Parts: sequence; structure tokens; C-alpha cells
Amino acid sequence: MIAAGQPNQPAGRTRQARHTEVLDRWPVLAEHWARELERRRVAAQAPERTPMQGISPLVAINRKLGLPDDHGANAIASVDQTARASA
Repeated sequence: MIAAGQPNQPAGRTRQARHTEVLDRWPVLAEHWARELERRRVAAQAPERTPMQGISPLVAINRKLGLPDDHGANAIASVDQTARASA
């Protein structure tokens, strides 16, 4: 059996914290591609995410499949009504 030993990082340290320490030592390059990568990394950590262009998941799926925006909406409405009636 191979002994793994102690972890290198203290408990509670996160990848983001380690990344921040590295960035403090070596700042982001002043090139467009590097700044864009850093912007995406920071945005991915943001607790709040904006909704998908203000459309529902059903509309997004319908658009991806080339269907009308309201395709399947009546089926969802009838399921909602049935659930409310049984409650």
C-alpha cells in the first residue's frame, strides 16, 4: 500500500485562494487574450449569474431545435394545472 502523506494545502484552502496568491506574485499579462481569460475566471466565480438572455429554458431548447418558441408550452401549463388541482 502506498502512503499518501499529508495534504500540501491546509484545510479550507480553495483553488481560487491559491490562484489569487499566484496572481499577487505574477500579475496577468497585459495582452488581450490573458486579460480575457482572467475576466472569464472572475466571472465564473461570481455568485450571481445573469439569466439566459431573459428567456425560459423551454424557449431556449425550442430555439436550439428550430421549433416555435411556444412549442410544448400548453403541455407544461396542463401539468401545472393538474398539480394545483391535486394539491
